[in-house]
Amino acid sequence: MTVSIIGSGRVGFCLAVVMAKSGHSVLLTDKKPEKKQLLEGKIPFYEPQLESYAQSYKKQLKWTRQVDLLLSSDYIFFCLSFPLSKKGALDLTELLEWIKLAPEGKTIVIKSTCPLGAYQEIEKLTDGKNLSVIICPEFLREGQALQDLIEPERLVIGSKNKAEGKKLEEFYKTFSKPQKVIHSDPETVELSKLACNSFLGAKISFINEWAGLCELSGGNVQSLQEILGSDSRIGDSFLTPGLGYGGYCLPKDIKLAELSAKERKYQMKILEKVQELNEELPQLFFEKIKKYYKKLNQTSLAFWGITFKKNTDNLKNSPALKLMSLLLSAGAKLHVYDPLFTKENAIKIFTNQKTEGFKIKELDYLVKKIMQGKVLFYKSAEEAIQQREGLIVAGNSDEFKDFSLDKIKSKLTQPFLVDGRSLYSVSDLKKKGFSYYQRGSFWLNQNKA
Repeated sequence: MTVSIIGSGRVGFCLAVVMAKSGHSVLLTDKKPEKKQLLEGKIPFYEPQLESYAQSYKKQLKWTRQVDLLLSSDYIFFCLSFPLSKKGALDLTELLEWIKLAPEGKTIVIKSTCPLGAYQEIEKLTDGKNLSVIICPEFLREGQALQDLIEPERLVIGSKNKAEGKKLEEFYKTFSKPQKVIHSDPETVELSKLACNSFLGAKISFINEWAGLCELSGGNVQSLQEILGSDSRIGDSFLTPGLGYGGYCLPKDIKLAELSAKERKYQMKILEKVQELNEELPQLFFEKIKKYYKKLNQTSLAFWGITFKKNTDNLKNSPALKLMSLLLSAGAKLHVYDPLFTKENAIKIFTNQKTEGFKIKELDYLVKKIMQGKVLFYKSAEEAIQQREGLIVAGNSDEFKDFSLDKIKSKLTQPFLVDGRSLYSVSDLKKKGFSYYQRGSFWLNQNKA
């Protein structure tokens, strides 16, 4: 089958290579002509196995800017990244312009996260036209995108035409093995993506709020986490306290849900608080670090992890980057290691911010400090900690979790460790003689230095 994918970002390109793996012919396009370089092996983002998949199945992939050719495919998938206003609203202009051009008898599948009311707006454009429009949101996790496409937990299809919805399900099963398929109306499916991500953000803020109470009461938040997670009604995912959530999807979708409610004169009180709590976390960590060192402008610290989570090179809304900016503004010198992010990445993103259509406010400051020699990047975690006065663990890479605490302590001039991802056991940290801060527990060893 021939499929067109309009929008060649992370979602669109990952979807394309998974379809290609199953033998489908995929036409790719994007409003940014430079995205053609994806088919030449120049992938501007990291996703495990994506490069090898793209190379193995490149004969099934074709780049084109011919509108008629793109609109002639059996299925037309939209994986667009809509521009985001300061208030969090999404601009659907590009999507609507494409739908106006779509010929009779075509099936359009919208993978992009849409604001509430998008389907109704599309219906007005297609009224009286023999065109099937299906909302089929992606639920991909960065760092696990290919696996989430090949074996998703669920496939959600929102269509007014049950036969077309079933037909899409059968096509999907030619390249994907969903554990569950859910058919619903388009309006409910629009809500579903926002609701899922909002709930995940709420779980993260929930455990962080209880971690704060643990700090004041002497409770062990890691034990509390285990107790909560063992309840099948709650589950243990997204229940790790730390620096909070980041990336593109969770912050965007939570904000979009709140804005959609406000447009309907409805207040999402929980989501307002979720965002407020999440924004506070890097500052809370900074205050604990400042309490330990007193004079940060005379301090040289190791800093592990800068991206918003493991297995990605994405800095968008990274809580690690926010903490880094606070430390740099206080005069600290940082020795940084991240498995996937380098000084060259920072400078490249800084240079391309305008053309990429987003801006990371902390990145300007980071690049400035790199140029001033206040931020140094290293090729290994061990190099970064050598003879430093403390370690800030701001990433959740498995490499950090597996690093020996004895080795960390032997490399530091002061045994102070800030665990921003709750990777280490607080009892082990205390047993090894560390002073430490982990969300939920702050311990100052009286023999610290």
